[in-house]
Amino acid sequence: MNVMECVKISLASIVSNKLRTLLTIIGITIGISSVIAIISIGKGGQTAILNEFDKLGTNSINIRAKTGVVQGKDILRLDDAVNIEKYIPQAESVTPVFNGFGLIKNNNKIREAYIWGIDKDFKDIFSLELLHGRLINQNDTRLARNVVVIDNVVAKKLFHRGNVIGKTINLIVRKDSVILTIIGVVKNSNEIFDNIFDEQVPTFIYMPITTLQRIYNSNYVDFISVKVGKGENPDEVGIKIVNFLERSHHTSQKYYAENMLKQREQVRRVTNILTYIIGAIGAISLIVGGIGIMNIMLVSVKERTKEIGIRKAVGARKGDILKQFLTEAVLLTLIGGIMGIATGIFFSWLLSVFSGLPMEISMPTIIIALLFSAFIGILFGVYPAQKASNLDPIEALRYE
Repeated sequence: MNVMECVKISLASIVSNKLRTLLTIIGITIGISSVIAIISIGKGGQTAILNEFDKLGTNSINIRAKTGVVQGKDILRLDDAVNIEKYIPQAESVTPVFNGFGLIKNNNKIREAYIWGIDKDFKDIFSLELLHGRLINQNDTRLARNVVVIDNVVAKKLFHRGNVIGKTINLIVRKDSVILTIIGVVKNSNEIFDNIFDEQVPTFIYMPITTLQRIYNSNYVDFISVKVGKGENPDEVGIKIVNFLERSHHTSQKYYAENMLKQREQVRRVTNILTYIIGAIGAISLIVGGIGIMNIMLVSVKERTKEIGIRKAVGARKGDILKQFLTEAVLLTLIGGIMGIATGIFFSWLLSVFSGLPMEISMPTIIIALLFSAFIGILFGVYPAQKASNLDPIEALRYE
């Protein structure tokens, strides 16, 4: 018996038992669609996270003081950023950063905010898409002005409009309250996560580093971000800056450099692992679907015992019977696999629309899903097929 004959006979059997076939296929469809949707959303989430990570300057290195080992003379200050830019030629752009956390308020509306204390060079390293107004400039930092840049999402939530230049907000840090004038509105770098988690994710606001230092009554910076010149090795430049700071502060082993590109790669690896672990959990439903196929095929063998006996009596070989039932099992899983791929793509699109995450479905994922469904058919179809092929023709003909 050739392959085409096997396929024709298997299709005839599948069509003749529509309800049983449908129930069998549904199990595989659910399994395949679950895996595709999970991996698609996982990859989309990974892309969103990496895109947000890119906005935090992956082409840069961050210089930090080691936690718990620095003394007063070792802390990083604004002068250190100035000196790095002046004496390290490989540093294309340098910006000091001081971070804080507080609440921004307008009338009765309050939003948690992660505060970036920055200077004019921040925009050269970190990606900010300006929509209205302007960013922090040198005079803002020099005069420690009470000005702020907010994002478009919080602008609409607090003021019900996008362009809010000249409006004021109340910044509450600890027990202090400061009135800030809005000078700029940027595109929300966490807009996707804002859509998913709403106000559970703090908004980012940007203000002169000197103003934030005054509010916190502090003269240090959290870290110094350095954009490395084109063609330079970030790790080597980081070591050079650390050595320079140690000489400047007359100390040793107090600073370290973070290569943001390596940080991004670590994030990519971790999100990859999580995506495939969750995908593997979803694939368990395929095993359940495979067991369903085996049960259905065993019922089919039982129902068609006499047919098998007749076929053997007229010359069908054991291999022919085995091939026929195995082909039927594989066809069932392939049909379920194709339906599962279509369903998975649809649900991925639906989740993408509602979550705001990009939909990412790769061709390798679809091919693997289809091959895996065929493998499930072979794996769980072998036993029923062997059972059918081993039937004694005389006993099969007597079966009622």
